[in-house]
Amino acid sequence: MQELFEIIKTSSEGGISQSPLRIILNLTLALILGLIYSYVYRLTYIRKKSDEKLKKEMKGIQYTLLLLSIGGAFIWIVVADNLVRAFGLAGALSLIRFRTKVSDPSNTIKVFYAIIIGMSCGLSQYFAAIIGTFFMCFVLILIYYIKQYEKKMKEKRKDSERDSDED
Repeated sequence: MQELFEIIKTSSEGGISQSPLRIILNLTLALILGLIYSYVYRLTYIRKKSDEKLKKEMKGIQYTLLLLSIGGAFIWIVVADNLVRAFGLAGALSLIRFRTKVSDPSNTIKVFYAIIIGMSCGLSQYFAAIIGTFFMCFVLILIYYIKQYEKKMKEKRKDSERDSDED
């Protein structure tokens, strides 16, 4: 058993510069911010929620946002400031191919932002992570209300056109 602890200790000597407590804090913050971000995403999803295909995509992306926040944090904890590890990780991740078609282009941006949340947590940039997450949630809510307003105005125009056609 002592040998196992020795192997673990020597394996992290050349790399991870963060304490185990800091790693847990970074991953926990990434989890919390990822939950907040994915929840706001779900609340502000604009497409018709009655369509089963779109509903399934929305749920899939919601969980993806959460997992990418945590994954992004973990990647930066592992890479830290080691250039060799960064290139090795980039090579390993290039083997993964995503062939899932995302029907809403804005979802792609939301996925990238989830990675940025994780990166800032993994690099212990707590203020940037928290402020950035809440700012992005604010932007998502703002876009949601703007689109709702545009939808109402469009319906009002249709109603007024219908009323003028009847006269």
